[in-house]
Amino acid sequence: MSTVAERVAILRKVPYLASVDDDTLGELAARARGGRYRPNERIVGELESGADVCVVLDGEAEVFVEPRAGERQVLGRIGVGGAFGEMSSLTGELRSASVSAITPVEVLVIPDADFDRLRERRPEVALALVRILAARLAESERALDTLLAAESTDVTRVAANEQVRRGSIGRAWRELVVNRRRDGAFLALVSFVATLIVIRATVYAAFRFDFAPRLVLQGAYLTGFALLGLSAAIALFTFRPGVRRAIAVSYGVGCALIFNELGVTLAFDIFFKDIHTADPNVPFDIERLYRRTEALRAIAIALVVLIQAAYLRPFYRRVAFVLSTRLRKRWSRS
Repeated sequence: MSTVAERVAILRKVPYLASVDDDTLGELAARARGGRYRPNERIVGELESGADVCVVLDGEAEVFVEPRAGERQVLGRIGVGGAFGEMSSLTGELRSASVSAITPVEVLVIPDADFDRLRERRPEVALALVRILAARLAESERALDTLLAAESTDVTRVAANEQVRRGSIGRAWRELVVNRRRDGAFLALVSFVATLIVIRATVYAAFRFDFAPRLVLQGAYLTGFALLGLSAAIALFTFRPGVRRAIAVSYGVGCALIFNELGVTLAFDIFFKDIHTADPNVPFDIERLYRRTEALRAIAIALVVLIQAAYLRPFYRRVAFVLSTRLRKRWSRS
């Protein structure tokens, strides 16, 4: 692990940090955390949430995008003193490209909050970032002009574009949904919905085939609380990205299992076997008890559907655009 002085020397190689004094860089380096990655291991992913800034301390990394399945377009390489993630920190948007290690890589991860404070204390850093952003926009425009010029004269490129459009829904799914697998909120939402479907089907089967429905409900309820407690405890002691994603999944599963019982009242009813109804002549029916809150569950499920629709709005907008384009094209041909 490099010392603070060595980190400061490397931080000074970053263009927008070159003018910052040693004391400030030392404080920044001391507050940052380190990370090590093996060759071919992904450091950050395209369209992934996150605003921390990374500086390469050792090794070499590759910046790339994946416009289609199985195809990687390399944008450049980053060596010692190279940085990435500053644009996400500046704009708050998702990552615009992926970065993976070519050789064993050590990075210094500057938390987004610390980088924000640095820009406030040192306006020259923000000014340098604006200049870098302007240069990148100009470079993107030149690349787009070159691409459009090539498409207008190359017939084979038109055919390739037709193929891309045909697979663009799959591309949207991969870029805007699958690539969120590192997003904790998305993982919690997906695990909540998936677990709710599974437990509802399991409880239905338990009632349908009279396979210990009380034990199924008890087990689900206790497991839900156990997962919530475990995920809360682990979250206090680790900040590793992989573990945090596992915590998000556990949290979503636990919430779904508890929500399936809809509160302490139902849980109390299924834990005490000698409970009676208000009318002693009416036999106790646990299935009827379970189904008495169907309306509330339906409302909650509808809310989950609305939340995921809002969360995946870019994906749905992309799909709607692709489908409408195809329909207009077919209509014009007919």
